Amino acid sequence: MRKLLILTFFNAIILSVFPASAARIDVADAPDAVIQGLRSEHPEAQNIQIDKERHFGLTLYEVKFKSNGEQHETLFTPQGKHFGHEQPVAPADLPRAIIKTLDSTFRSYSITDAEMIRHPDGRIEYEIDVHGDANDWELAMSPSGRTLVKERD
Repeated sequence: MRKLLILTFFNAIILSVFPASAARIDVADAPDAVIQGLRSEHPEAQNIQIDKERHFGLTLYEVKFKSNGEQHETLFTPQGKHFGHEQPVAPADLPRAIIKTLDSTFRSYSITDAEMIRHPDGRIEYEIDVHGDANDWELAMSPSGRTLVKERD
């Protein structure tokens, strides 16, 4: 438990220093490991677009593609390891616990974007962009409403 608390504290400090950012890159410029990771998990992927992101202190590649007629967004590390699968979420469909936390965190706010991230280990977290109290924020939250990371966007 102590290790988890230390890791959470470390992540909160480090991650708050590095804002999220993304830049579209050509598929040919993506690391081979990322393309291999995509092809091993989704050999039928088409219409591939890749954004290189600095996200909560980590370098990730957000790969958007179509598979079997559906749009997908998957995150990979530079080494090609699957980090998570993103799925858009309507604000009305967010867990009630998350809304309660947002209500207690901000005097006034609006949710500008929300995504659910399913990690390969089964964890689920929500990435939520909020305009609250005259600032733009990006939050990572657990389904139980616990704020994992909160940084200005």
